[in-house]
Amino acid sequence: MISGSQAVPRDQPLDRLLHVLDVVAHADRPITMTDVAAACGLPVPTVHRLVAQLEERRLLKRVLGSKKLAVGAALVNLGMAAVSAAMRGDQSHQILVALSNRIGEHCQLGQRVDDEVFYVDSASATRSQGLYFDHGHRSPLYCTSMGKLFLSEMPVEQFEWWLDHAVLEPLAPNTIVSTDTLRNVVRKVRKDQWAASNEEVIAGVVGCAVPIRDAQGKLIAGLGISVPSARVAFDALAEFRQPMEAAAAEIAAAIAAAD
Repeated sequence: MISGSQAVPRDQPLDRLLHVLDVVAHADRPITMTDVAAACGLPVPTVHRLVAQLEERRLLKRVLGSKKLAVGAALVNLGMAAVSAAMRGDQSHQILVALSNRIGEHCQLGQRVDDEVFYVDSASATRSQGLYFDHGHRSPLYCTSMGKLFLSEMPVEQFEWWLDHAVLEPLAPNTIVSTDTLRNVVRKVRKDQWAASNEEVIAGVVGCAVPIRDAQGKLIAGLGISVPSARVAFDALAEFRQPMEAAAAEIAAAIAAAD
């Protein structure tokens, strides 16, 4: 046990490494070594040494064609795993189960991994006959309601670049394959903070999604449902929005409380 008079040192090598990671991870865009040093209150040579260690472990990386720093693949994977584990925790999962039972439909939680939605948890009501996105399943961004949420969170310039390079394959009769149409849809999602899909992944299934945000307002996951269009018309999906947003707020609070 450490007594109150024996404070844990906060200027150890590990603290400096974590501080550097924190600064880069929270930067709005790739950041220079000098800016990292200033934010951490450390000499530039010290930051160079710390960054070299973090780069070696793929926790940080240099932006291609630049000396600026960004988060590396290992840090991204670690963050995704941490959030996934938190959302599969008892409380978050029970909130998802309660929502599924309340609305009588299949519900899922998902995160963005590259150009896909990765489903990290799900719950299904007894009567649900929607598209079942189980844990570990992946779907494209452009044709799922949850994927549209992630697209809407991109800065406009980044989204336009993505749109110029995306391959919009027709997976169902209503899949959006026009870049102009998708641009307008994503613009509306950005404004409404609500997304829907109208038989775009598979015929006969519609769905909708709401964002789950952390205390700083950052999108950390999406909460979505899928239902058969024979039972719930696309235009009637909005009836699920209020209970879904309430559940999303509960899940965000549960994740924050677990930190």
